[in-house]
Amino acid sequence: MAEGAFLSSLVDRLSTTALSGITSLWGVKEQVDSLIHELQAVECFLKDADLREIRRQATSNNNWFWLHSLRDAAYDAEDLIESVELHEGRYHTLNPLLQPLNSYRFAKQINEIKSRFQSIIDGWAKNASMLRELRDMSSSSSLTSAADSLWRRSSCHLGDDVVVGREEEVGMIIDRLLRCTAREVVGIVGMGGVGKTTLASLVYNKVSAIQTGGTSLRPDSPKGTSSRSSLERYFDACAWVPVGQNADALGLLKITSAQIGVELNLTQVAAAKNAMFRFLQHKRYLIVLDDIWTTETWLELSEAFPKSTNGSKILLTTRSKEIAVSADPSSLPYELDPLSDELSFQLFITKVFGLNHIDTRSCPPQLKDVGHQLSKKCGGLPLALVVLGGLLSGKEKQVEVWRNILKSMKWSNYEAGNQCLEILALSYNCLPYHMKLCFMYLGAFKEETEISVSKLTKLWIGDDFIPQQDGKTKEETANDYLHELIQRCLVQPLLPAHKQGFKRVRIHGLLCELARSEARESRFFYCENGDAVSKAEGKYYRRLALHTKLIAFHELSNSEKLRSLLIFPGVRESCVITVGHQALRPFSRAFCHTLFFFSLRGFQHNILEQKTSMKYIRVLELEGHERLAHDLKSVQSNLNHLRYMSLRNTNLREFPFPESNFPLLQTLDIRGTSIRKLPSIFETLDTLRHIYLNWMVSPNIRRLTNLQTLHGVVIPNTQAERDLMALTNLRKLRFSTTWGIEYRPKFSDGFDFDRYIAESGGWDENLALAGSLKQLGNLNSIFIIMPFSSAITSDIVQAVTSHEQLHKLNLQGRVHRHLLEDLHFSCIKSITLAGSWIASSPMESLGSLTTLCELKLKDDALRCSEVSCLQNSFPELRYLKISGLKKLRVFHVGNGSFPNLTRFSIHECTEFLSTVEVMEHATRLQVLKIKEMPSVLPDVTDFCHSRNINLIS
Repeated sequence: MAEGAFLSSLVDRLSTTALSGITSLWGVKEQVDSLIHELQAVECFLKDADLREIRRQATSNNNWFWLHSLRDAAYDAEDLIESVELHEGRYHTLNPLLQPLNSYRFAKQINEIKSRFQSIIDGWAKNASMLRELRDMSSSSSLTSAADSLWRRSSCHLGDDVVVGREEEVGMIIDRLLRCTAREVVGIVGMGGVGKTTLASLVYNKVSAIQTGGTSLRPDSPKGTSSRSSLERYFDACAWVPVGQNADALGLLKITSAQIGVELNLTQVAAAKNAMFRFLQHKRYLIVLDDIWTTETWLELSEAFPKSTNGSKILLTTRSKEIAVSADPSSLPYELDPLSDELSFQLFITKVFGLNHIDTRSCPPQLKDVGHQLSKKCGGLPLALVVLGGLLSGKEKQVEVWRNILKSMKWSNYEAGNQCLEILALSYNCLPYHMKLCFMYLGAFKEETEISVSKLTKLWIGDDFIPQQDGKTKEETANDYLHELIQRCLVQPLLPAHKQGFKRVRIHGLLCELARSEARESRFFYCENGDAVSKAEGKYYRRLALHTKLIAFHELSNSEKLRSLLIFPGVRESCVITVGHQALRPFSRAFCHTLFFFSLRGFQHNILEQKTSMKYIRVLELEGHERLAHDLKSVQSNLNHLRYMSLRNTNLREFPFPESNFPLLQTLDIRGTSIRKLPSIFETLDTLRHIYLNWMVSPNIRRLTNLQTLHGVVIPNTQAERDLMALTNLRKLRFSTTWGIEYRPKFSDGFDFDRYIAESGGWDENLALAGSLKQLGNLNSIFIIMPFSSAITSDIVQAVTSHEQLHKLNLQGRVHRHLLEDLHFSCIKSITLAGSWIASSPMESLGSLTTLCELKLKDDALRCSEVSCLQNSFPELRYLKISGLKKLRVFHVGNGSFPNLTRFSIHECTEFLSTVEVMEHATRLQVLKIKEMPSVLPDVTDFCHSRNINLIS
């Protein structure tokens, strides 16, 4: 259970030396040790009761209250620990006469929480026999019934049902099963309910039918497999093996042996594997391992299947891409995507009207519109479409009936919908505790919303979900967690075709509902979608997310324990929230840990009334507000727990918290404001890791040695050595050496810029900057803006290119002649040049960068009429953008260049003659975007049509 893991983390924190100074005072240590003992006892009990079935039975038997009591007590213990950790240093500076009093108060608080845990344990003891019976029942019957459930079948006969939209995948997988003699493991990967088992069943049925009966493939069979005899040579033995979460190796081997015709009357796993191996050693076999959950299960079973070169194959299905890749690193797994909207509607209608074939004409015209809306609610998930279609098959086929279901559509409201969520929850249940928190956090966002990875990971860290691991930053651990959620198909990365990495993710609608359901069940947060929050519910939750567009009255009395209040776009001015006796528009007195505001432009009244206390707030996200300058001044709090603060795009003119100390602040974002000065306290905050400024002159930042991101700061050359030398942990740096709008004189084409800059002293000024940049050995992204009167010299570029981890380079400013002729990057992915005024083509040197995926040349980056690429240039480039190169006319491309280019954008190059030469070599081009260049459109329109290239103009 997550509760047990939460208590374990509290025990660890109580046991650290962070409290040693306090626990040495006046007998407090004994109280802390006693509390640790109580927590460990509760933790052991929860581990003993760690079955989801017990939680359901406890709920149905009105015994859920003690689990709620446990969470509330644990949350209060966490609050106490945080307060003590924060103020630990103050105890040593107190007047010696006051120390006993503070020790007494602390000991009293510990004793109160300990008494609550003791009371909870006493309550559990009365129900111990009931819990033991539930546990026995769970182990004997619940797991078995779950395996046989209609909603999670593993059967080779699933493919006999009506299947929509998988014909191409079936052919591709059969081709892979037949195409070579080496044993190959073909993986099918996807989220729960997407149809992995059904697809595997379709493939298996085709192969089995050809082997055991019939003389030819069906009409839709793949090429090259038209006769029965051709397949009989491939597979002498076939077996369908349902693995599942609780895999029993010996039992699975016996299931396999029964299908392939070998007697396996053995009781030892090792002996059974050896017998299976010997039997299959000289046979061509096809084994389907359906629903593998762990790499360990694969490794144990794989020892029974010889790696022969006779065409044997293994087909496995899993929710984890990592498992599929580890099973056969040389075989790319097939990632199964959800169905399109049209295919979803076809499957939905088939199930609603009980058809054994696809025929959308059976749907009455008046039901088609609402039917499409209902099918979209399933997000392309076949499992959900089957469940919803089955639900509606028993309802009246009337528009109002369907519309009422659409309006109140919530999967957890229906028994079948709950079973659907249970299947998806299998992946969630396997997550470690901290990753469960991260997953539940995603439920605060709207379904299918694009979520910034950078912001999401910082919010996770700000809310203290990410533990510190040896040898890693918290940001690296957070990214590992996100990648793990992606590997488990719980989160979907949004990866543009021309990118190798992703910056945004989204969560499937059903998984979003699962996250909210789990969060609500564990009181992690409550997500409201239109119904007013009741007194009974509101007072229990530590976090609250509002997504209402309705006129509602949210009364949150007795919500002094609220830690998070998330209010998303669509909340209207008429939506009033009260906390205690005070009206919120949208918040007021609340002990928040996280507070979100997303573009609440509808509010016209004071958002904060009177003096507002935010004692425990950790995250303050106010992006998009334009009327907060006055309201925020009413927040007179020390904000001692604040870790994340975003005032982005609020148009504030002054920093709203001039008197706060922010001892734990990690992230500050004031982009899109008019704030020109920060309080001096920011010069001493060594906890700061990410600063996003609004192109303000750099404060004294040399003591901020933990900074990883420094964005939007003006650092004059004369201050570079002072400001940058000590920031050796920087990963991302975006700065300018001048502030304000620069005057750029007009120069003739033959003007000698090098001489002009040398005479103005620009070279010497850059030496200090270059020396500072060279010290920043952890940089992976840098954006430099230099004034036209100066230049980005070879010293600067050499300093930057010396960093082995650098993968993104953006240079905006005049570049010294021949600077780009001898570039050496080990892992550069993206280069942007703007305003460089380079008089000769740099494409020969840029084209030799074998890791470059993205190249942008903008705003007079080049001042030449022709550019040329050598043969086989830009081998990995996926995105090329040319914009504002007013003199460019011709682009010569050597043979074999741009083999992986998928997106080409060309804007405002008024002299450019034609893009066809580039496109002829870019054989994988998918998108061509042309802007404000009507003269080239006639040449490329027909070409794009013939190559099936998407033309955007």
